[in-house]
Amino acid sequence: MAFTLAGLRKDAEARKLDAERRLSDSNARKKLMLASVKERGDSRLNTEEDKEFEALSKTAREAAGELASIEGELKSIASVEAEEAESDRKAGITRKTNAGLPADQRTFSAGNGKTLENGAMLYGAESKATEWRYADSGRNAALAPGQSWRDHEAVREYAERNAERDKILTGTHGSLAQQIRALSTTSGSAIVPTEWSWPIIDKARNAAVCLKAGVTVVPMPAKLVQVGRLNADVAPAFKTEGSAIPSSDPGFDFITFTATSLGAITVASLEFLADAPGADMIVSEAIGKAMALELDKAILFGQLLTADGSEGYNLPSPYPKGVLKSLLASAPSQVLGNGTNGTVQTATTMYRELQSLWYSVKRRNEQPGMLVSNDALQQKYVDAYDTQGRVLTMPENIRNAGWLTTNAINSATQGTGTTMSDVFCCDWSQVLLGQRLGMEIRVLTERYAEVGQVGILAYWRGDVQIARLSAAGVYRYLQAAV
Repeated sequence: MAFTLAGLRKDAEARKLDAERRLSDSNARKKLMLASVKERGDSRLNTEEDKEFEALSKTAREAAGELASIEGELKSIASVEAEEAESDRKAGITRKTNAGLPADQRTFSAGNGKTLENGAMLYGAESKATEWRYADSGRNAALAPGQSWRDHEAVREYAERNAERDKILTGTHGSLAQQIRALSTTSGSAIVPTEWSWPIIDKARNAAVCLKAGVTVVPMPAKLVQVGRLNADVAPAFKTEGSAIPSSDPGFDFITFTATSLGAITVASLEFLADAPGADMIVSEAIGKAMALELDKAILFGQLLTADGSEGYNLPSPYPKGVLKSLLASAPSQVLGNGTNGTVQTATTMYRELQSLWYSVKRRNEQPGMLVSNDALQQKYVDAYDTQGRVLTMPENIRNAGWLTTNAINSATQGTGTTMSDVFCCDWSQVLLGQRLGMEIRVLTERYAEVGQVGILAYWRGDVQIARLSAAGVYRYLQAAV
């Protein structure tokens, strides 16, 4: 279950109104009871009235306590909103690169880790060799494939800076489960010590299908982070003898990551957190899986609203802008198959649509990577037979690329077409996921109190950016298996 900041504020304000109503109603009822006693000339409440008065007092105390807690939540949300507003302002500030300078004044390098004159660094345009660099320091900005979160230089430095704080937290609580259990008696939130947050972050990365496909992860040391990119290739040209050498400027600019907040709720009982063997690992797994599914939605569909299609996605800003929304907004020709009634595969040309998608990326001089769809669409293809009852052979390029599935992709109705699904094909290394270094948790006690449980609200903060839109393609509304 995921929340944006706007959703969290709406939920908190609704709970605040409910608590205010209960407090007001209880106090008003108590006043009426006391007035009634005074009117009849008694000095005290009778037995039944005393029980009712005590019940009303308990309701008023609980409502007042909830109001105090909710005010704290709203204050935290307002603080984050103010921080994001300031970041949005900064994100609007542009900085020119030196691409327009005369050739003898440029110091571009795209192969051996030399710093660009504007402070950005970039290594090559080929997906397998691309290396991203922080614009302010020139240091490596991305995790290598298979690299653990804790092994990145920026993450290690963050851990070192917070070592004393983490020492106090780990010494006080002993484990993540005990920290959550301790928070269940308060209305506050807490930063998760780095050694406990690392496994959660890695589990989310391992469970997110888009990250398995090869999305580049960029740790974010600050709320606003810039990395350099090459957005236009050099165009070589032949020359005649004695003529001037044609100039061709590569285009460089910045990718700006602006962290927004995503919350995921995991529910657990207090007894489980206190007594279950391996509670830390189980809680980490649950939070990681919840985060992973929402990260897949953000990467693939972020900011796609119901009006954009019939799948029922409603992922407004401040969700990061995902692949499909970015293509619909800026490169609609790279979104194939968006027919009135979807596309139904034919038995004689079963893989034609997938080949069209794969080669649409390839023909833009990009390297198409894994296909990503839901299970139902993949089943449609692996369960396809020819007229002799033989299973159709998957084309070699599709088989070699690989095919992953995720529940983040819904099936939909498109016109008269039913069980329609989207399939993505990208050079996934050109899709960048920015991730803030810290992680925060808040324990929700009132919502699940009647069943002896607590809600664990974990905040993920980050952004999604696409380095090269030409490296992405989507085929919409292909018929999936029923």
